[in-house]
Amino acid sequence: MAGNDIAVTLNADSLNSETVVELFRSGDIHSRKLVFAVADAKETAQRIALRDLNATSLDELLGGSSDVISGRDYVNKPFTLTGVEWQQSDIVGGEGLPFYAVCHIATIDGEAKVLTTGAASIVRKVAKMAAEGWLPAKVKIVKAAKTEAGYEPLDLALADF
Repeated sequence: MAGNDIAVTLNADSLNSETVVELFRSGDIHSRKLVFAVADAKETAQRIALRDLNATSLDELLGGSSDVISGRDYVNKPFTLTGVEWQQSDIVGGEGLPFYAVCHIATIDGEAKVLTTGAASIVRKVAKMAAEGWLPAKVKIVKAAKTEAGYEPLDLALADF
């Protein structure tokens, strides 16, 4: 590690919305050395079992549609954000975040779905919303104007429905 780099060890329990907010708040999320601890198989199995046992509907238990939606493919479609989990990104290099959001949503028709995104502005806002207890929230993903480099950044906005 060089200079002022701070090593942050993350595991399934510490990679939560509060931690994500603090990483953004630090202002140097990209320069920090994030070390992801290997998940304990027994703890992972226990967490999955508890999630199943705590389900309050058939859709929640069985996950609704088995398809995972990419945030980029769900632009301008309103939904209710009901929860979020965090996963280590497997994309190596670049300027992307070292983790991404696994968003639990309900479509406008009430169907339970899972939406994933690594867009920094969305990740930051979803983490803040979850950390503050502002979920569920009616939102939609929007595209910002193209950057000079040709990117179309994604953002999160309130939705009326």
